[in-house]
Amino acid sequence: MNSEPLVSVVVPVLNSEKTLKKCLNSVLNQSYGNIEVIVVDGGSNDRTVEIAQKLGAKVVDANVPSMTKQTNMGIINSQGKYIYRIDSDVILPGNMVEECVEKCEVEGYDGVCVFWLPDKSISFWAKVRRIEKESYVKTPNCVGSIKYDKNVLGARFLRRDVFDAVGGFDEGISTIGEDYALYNKLARSDFNFALIKSREKHVGEPRRIQDIIQKNFRYGTALMQFSDNQKEGTKQFSPAGRTYLIKAFETAFKNNLTLFFGLMIYLFAVYTSTATGIVYYKFTMQTKRLA
Repeated sequence: MNSEPLVSVVVPVLNSEKTLKKCLNSVLNQSYGNIEVIVVDGGSNDRTVEIAQKLGAKVVDANVPSMTKQTNMGIINSQGKYIYRIDSDVILPGNMVEECVEKCEVEGYDGVCVFWLPDKSISFWAKVRRIEKESYVKTPNCVGSIKYDKNVLGARFLRRDVFDAVGGFDEGISTIGEDYALYNKLARSDFNFALIKSREKHVGEPRRIQDIIQKNFRYGTALMQFSDNQKEGTKQFSPAGRTYLIKAFETAFKNNLTLFFGLMIYLFAVYTSTATGIVYYKFTMQTKRLA
């Protein structure tokens, strides 16, 4: 019998064939031995399910493109003492799970804050985003523009009873802010979360500025769903109060002026396209009400 507690790695997927194999191989090659992999499919029409099955993952057919519902369904279908929810476009370093388990089993934490950083080899914009994210993860007690009194940002490796206590992921939020909603609940709980040195590598990085604009426009159309469900809502996603961005600009300026101006363009594209998505959503909803 394996004396190591079982860790259930839950991976929500939807048409993830481009990155899923690398992601799952990084899970299967962990130094920690007692892991089960739960892949929850939201209705893929590519080779996602085939890849997951070939690599021995347990595949759950959620048939709904909602990350929150998929994650909760994965947790229900898992057996682990610990739940680790990861994205299908990240690669884990070999000791990630072992480091997380040690923080909980040896040091007594209830979970671990896990961060990803962009793979800067993918594109210029990935290099820009890495500077932003590196400054972001240095303030683990801040979730967007809200500061809490404990580290909670990135708390995705959690004991099962922690998920149960806070009610899992909020299924009223499906596309953007689902992680923030969880962190908000964890921040108001009595649980405590560790920090580790290991970082996931995010390979689903944008290659063009058009990719950034399109993605954040979609986020903008979904942002009101988050705001309607969370009292922190609009304030949390506001650029005001995100002091880590100052550090990001300082780092970019010291390293490379091209990256400095790239960061300016990137953030302008993010916030303007998100705002456009919000306006489009409100206009569409108003039009439907008047129809």
